[in-house]
Amino acid sequence: MKELLSRTLFVILDVLMILLSIILAIWVRNELDYLFTLHHALPLSTYLEFYPLFIMPILLFAYEGVYTYRYDFWHESRLILKAIIFSALIIFAYLAMTKSIGDYSRVVIGVTLLFMMLLVPFSKNISKKLLYRWGLWQKRATIYGNDPFLINEVYGNPYLGYIRPKKGEEPSTVFINSQQSDVSTLKEIITSEIKKRSEVIFIPLMDDYDLTHSHIYELSNTRTNLIVFKNRLRSNYRLTLKRVTDMLLSLTIFPFLLLPMLYIGYKIRKEEPEHSVFFSQERLGEDKKIFVCYKFRTMYEDGDSILQEYLENNPDEVAYYKEYHKYQNDPRITPIGKFLRRTSLDELPQIFNVFKQEMSFIGPRPYMPIEEQDIKKDFNIIASVRPGITGLWQVSGRSDVDFDSRVNLDIWYIQNWNLWMDFVIFIKTIRTVLLNKGAR
Repeated sequence: MKELLSRTLFVILDVLMILLSIILAIWVRNELDYLFTLHHALPLSTYLEFYPLFIMPILLFAYEGVYTYRYDFWHESRLILKAIIFSALIIFAYLAMTKSIGDYSRVVIGVTLLFMMLLVPFSKNISKKLLYRWGLWQKRATIYGNDPFLINEVYGNPYLGYIRPKKGEEPSTVFINSQQSDVSTLKEIITSEIKKRSEVIFIPLMDDYDLTHSHIYELSNTRTNLIVFKNRLRSNYRLTLKRVTDMLLSLTIFPFLLLPMLYIGYKIRKEEPEHSVFFSQERLGEDKKIFVCYKFRTMYEDGDSILQEYLENNPDEVAYYKEYHKYQNDPRITPIGKFLRRTSLDELPQIFNVFKQEMSFIGPRPYMPIEEQDIKKDFNIIASVRPGITGLWQVSGRSDVDFDSRVNLDIWYIQNWNLWMDFVIFIKTIRTVLLNKGAR
């Protein structure tokens, strides 16, 4: 009953967001009326009676499973944007075919769809968290397997809404992690659970690939499922698209970074007037080419002697460095350097590496040449693309992620890249910087 009520509320809320989008679009059109040759005088009721503007998005949301499955916020937002884009194509095609395009303002309809792209995901994020807090958007689930990261994400994400069943309660959903069981045990668990539950979620053995962007079909005669997967960053078309978006993003952001970079340079110079503002270091780039990576200087110039004395008194830092390739409390870092590293602002000069086409805005970490031996057999994958200013590992734990996990995250990014992933990483990077979470 709670599940049905929650999903009904989501549909109603989406309709209200469409209504709000229409109202805001009319307001924008009227405010900009002086820019157009034709005066806009259509009332709100005209658009309220244009039912495709309400029906098409809701139908496509339903088709994408938005009201059926419990998606992660970013996955669901991608599906919502996809549905709205297809709605736009269908709505404008309908207006053209029925020759009624002159009955409405194309600007109002277009801006309405743009507002929907913002308001619908935003409203879902707020509403699901509220309904979860009120006990409506909750579903009892059990997890087979002992993966702390998965357990924390499933039970700790209000957007998903899963909770642990109380003693004596039967869960509605069962998560089965195949990585910690053999094939025969998995078959036994799935066969048993699928008879009792309305929903069984199976986590595949191989987690190196994002199957949400693959295509699954069957060979009927063999009763076999085939999964078609493509490495998107090895596609010349997608590689060109990524490089174009990198350059456009950098050019767009650079004017806003100029003043902060000048201020940071002033603070560094004030702290140590006789030394350079920038720090440059050789890093490994695409096709194993060495390039000079730029950063703001965050360490004292005589840092080596300071570090040597510190390590002699703190041998545990040596073990920490072997695992994370950084020191827990690096004594070489200046006061302003601590702030820059905590916020990752020390990496802003790397935008010049993007302009020089040595780095991407988003990509794997720019590794040092001496780290090639630690990456070992996976280095050819890492070196197949340009490194990035920010990337998946920076928004996936940052300082809490050990070196091997960083490499694995970078490989996962390369093998599963898509433009939406870059957008999500970009948004998460901004959030991470604003909240001062972690450091490189």
